[in-house]
Amino acid sequence: MSKVLLVGHSGSFNKGCEALVRSTVDIVQRHLHPETISLMSDDPQSDIKAIAHDLPHISINNALPKIGGKFSPSWILERVESRIIRKIKLGLPSYDTWKNRHFYKNVDIVISIGGDTFSDDYEGPSVYFGELDLAKRNGAFTMIWAASIGPFKHLEKQWADLLKQVDLITVREKKTQQYLQSLGVQDNLKLVADPAFLLEKYPEGTPSLPQEKIIIGLGMSAIVAEYGSDHNFYLDAFAQFVQTLSKEDKYHFILIPHVVSPDNNDLTVCEALMQKLQPIENIQIISPELNTCQMKYVISQCHYFIGARTHSTIAGLSTCVPTLSIGYSAKAIGINQDIFGNTDYVLPIKDISFENLMAKFNLMVEKKIEIVETLKKRIPEIQKKSNLSGVYLQQALAEKGLL
Repeated sequence: MSKVLLVGHSGSFNKGCEALVRSTVDIVQRHLHPETISLMSDDPQSDIKAIAHDLPHISINNALPKIGGKFSPSWILERVESRIIRKIKLGLPSYDTWKNRHFYKNVDIVISIGGDTFSDDYEGPSVYFGELDLAKRNGAFTMIWAASIGPFKHLEKQWADLLKQVDLITVREKKTQQYLQSLGVQDNLKLVADPAFLLEKYPEGTPSLPQEKIIIGLGMSAIVAEYGSDHNFYLDAFAQFVQTLSKEDKYHFILIPHVVSPDNNDLTVCEALMQKLQPIENIQIISPELNTCQMKYVISQCHYFIGARTHSTIAGLSTCVPTLSIGYSAKAIGINQDIFGNTDYVLPIKDISFENLMAKFNLMVEKKIEIVETLKKRIPEIQKKSNLSGVYLQQALAEKGLL
């Protein structure tokens, strides 16, 4: 029996992160039957609200312990670590991780489940390497789980050297696999698929949608301005898209907020779009109070889905809904290439416009039968690959005599 610690998790305010926790826990339990599974979370309250009822056996811990007031010893130490030490020596445990070092003792396996945290996006990967470094110091087996990694714009060789020290890395697209192989990361590397392709969908507690209408789901995102699209231009493009299609009474639109936090709130974007669309009545916002399994069910009821959040598009693709991915990173490209062999159903965020949205939507309408048939064939194959993270983890542990 083993003890597993999951790290690199932001919190279930992000339905994609919640999906990763739920699906990862399921895979780990089926393959390892561990004695315990614990979760380090940047926002434990959101996890208690979203997953504690369904996963009561999972221990949820705060990855960001409280720091004292300004100029307190803990405040000074955190500033020195984050602004000086972390830049001099990459991949050391952060101050927060070091304060939580007791969670890393007496565990056998530490798995980083952040999805795309090992990249230059967000605040860079040093903190996440630091979690694995502390795990190593305490004798644990380390793993990066079904990730998109890089490409790194800076410090590429240094990050590659740290990746080589991880016991096992599984990646969720061939694009990531090829990139890491080009950096010499090979011996500990395996290709899988995102675990959320296996996520269950729950109809209970979800809103009813008009059965006589063609349902178009729009997964709006609050982070578009960071990735090459002006916020107002983004909203205007979607507003014109909805207004144009609404001239025909056959459509009903649902707006999906997949991430809701004070500094990253898709709900505000959905509400802003609604304001632009008044007095159109054939549109509704899906409540962010739904958990990720309920949200997946709602997305599965769409005839077409257009989404920017990766796991909202995985919810669509895995339920055979023709899905357009608004791509702001390598993830959308890699996932679509692995499923379709092309990026016909990806629209880079920098290319957002009403004209491009309509062109891609019309392509999905034209190719709907072909898309659905491709998904029906490919998704079971992808789901088998999603399960491989557990298979490879079990094999690696057995080879090291840890099972």
